[in-house]
Amino acid sequence: MALPPDFAEQSLYGPEAWFIHDVLTLDREAQRVVAFVDTTQLGPLVDAQHAVPGHPKHVPGAVCVQLTGTLATLLSAYVLDMRRTDGWVGFGTHIHEARFPTLGEIGPPVEAACTAKKVRSFRGTTFVRYAYHYTQEGRDLYVAEHTGAWFRPE
Repeated sequence: MALPPDFAEQSLYGPEAWFIHDVLTLDREAQRVVAFVDTTQLGPLVDAQHAVPGHPKHVPGAVCVQLTGTLATLLSAYVLDMRRTDGWVGFGTHIHEARFPTLGEIGPPVEAACTAKKVRSFRGTTFVRYAYHYTQEGRDLYVAEHTGAWFRPE
């Protein structure tokens, strides 16, 4: 399915920084979102890479981390009901653990998943611990846990 039609209004970034090309799953019960990433459409970070023997153009780690924000926004807006249009803003606070087990290739798509492992509210701020798992052709590409904080500024 396509990205939600109002996602541009929910995101703190423009479409050129989303790096997601389709949403595969928005699951309220599992508190999970899964998206499709077209690795041939990653823009300037890949275009600027110099391919050398043994180190081809690849999915940059910076894109993987930026994708975490897009996935967290999708999950928070459409699964946890914390929408920017309702006054919510969010930002990452911690990368607890991150692994890049495989160099991501340009060409094959990436399936990027984000699950809310823990959601808790404290003094008007909602903290979400996210688990991220990106795969490409059955191989792990990025596996991480991050925390984000969401609140409504007064």
